[in-house]
Amino acid sequence: RRVFIDHGMGVVIGETAVIGDDCTLYHGVTLGGTSWNKGKRHPTLEQGVVIGAGAKVLGPIVIGKGAKIGSNAVVVKDVPENATAVGIPARILEQETNKQRDDMAEKIGFSAYAVSDNANDPMTKAIHALLDHAAAQDVKLQEVMAQLNKLGADVESDAEVGKAFDVDAFKKL
Repeated sequence: RRVFIDHGMGVVIGETAVIGDDCTLYHGVTLGGTSWNKGKRHPTLEQGVVIGAGAKVLGPIVIGKGAKIGSNAVVVKDVPENATAVGIPARILEQETNKQRDDMAEKIGFSAYAVSDNANDPMTKAIHALLDHAAAQDVKLQEVMAQLNKLGADVESDAEVGKAFDVDAFKKL
């Protein structure tokens, strides 16, 4: 009941697929099989699933109640209830804790470049890990320079010292 196929062009629903109540499929979605075996070989969508445009959900897998599949994702494993799956192959986005979100917001502030408060993208996580590392190295370098200066070395005038990591400059990129 109440299955909504929005802009249904190119939607493929395999013969053993099961679609629960209140599901939404956008254009170009495939609920496909991965074998010619008799029996169940297509996905099961539980109640309230939303599948983005162009996504491929393949095999006798279960997409849990209230789950969301991102556009163009290729899903070949079960997706838990209320989870979000994105990418090729699809991966489950993990919910970050409020502390992680607060720490990130404090570190970089508002970002207009698709880095959200729950950035689960592996590339975004890698970039943030590099930024954390760079900031930690700046702190350690300042500590080493302070100790050397205490010992009588004029470190800052003997060598060109790079600028500390500038969050404001990063946000302008």
